[in-house]
Amino acid sequence: PDNGVAAVIYSACKATVKVADGHEIVLHEQTRYPFDETIDFTVSTASEAAFPMYFRIPSWAEGATVAVNGRKAGRPVPGRYVKIDRVWKDGDRITLEFPMSLGMRTWQVNKNSVSVDYGPLTLSLKIDEKYVQRNSAETAIWDSKWQKDADPSKWPTTEIYPDSPWNYALVLSGSGDPLSGIEVVRKDWPADDFPFTLESVPLEFKATGRRVPSWTLDETGLCAVLPDEGVQTGPDEHVTLVPMGAARLRISAFPNVTE
Repeated sequence: PDNGVAAVIYSACKATVKVADGHEIVLHEQTRYPFDETIDFTVSTASEAAFPMYFRIPSWAEGATVAVNGRKAGRPVPGRYVKIDRVWKDGDRITLEFPMSLGMRTWQVNKNSVSVDYGPLTLSLKIDEKYVQRNSAETAIWDSKWQKDADPSKWPTTEIYPDSPWNYALVLSGSGDPLSGIEVVRKDWPADDFPFTLESVPLEFKATGRRVPSWTLDETGLCAVLPDEGVQTGPDEHVTLVPMGAARLRISAFPNVTE
């Protein structure tokens, strides 16, 4: 209503928008968010234009900053929008910084299991994946309306199975910070600009886990419900967590053991 523009979801892109009573500008957003803390916007405009820009500050982003041409602007508050109202010129640059840190959620209704977050990312156990191709005519479920004259080789079914242990409890620190034992590891950005695979994901998290022998597959071959608290576990092992968007097989709610 005030002829402005709002940045709601962050991703590298270019957008042509009409602001200031029909004035057209181009916003070029450059970022590797959600794997990186920095988001840059560049304004392209044929002439100066006065209008407000709104930027969503995620609720987890404590200490977020906004700068215009290198100078801090606005008062970012987590969970709200920050408004920058000024005369914009061609080449103006807005830089957002969203400091990321480890956080934890406890699911009281799910055996007090825990999930670990890093900024906007929820983490999952890194599980080796085994791909098995199956005949789609044989695996089709009753409501899939599989056509008898369709060639299954042209419509293959791929099933993915774990090729490494998955039934781990997460070992938490008994100190003030239960996640202090988790190490953040940054890797090179993938050459193909696709970070959502186990091989290419640019963030990994080294942690400690203990296998839970009683936590197995259920009668359908799927991961059974989480074990009760206080269940017997094995010795400490090194485990790796990854952003769950990079994993096809996901364990993201963990039984937990406090040292």
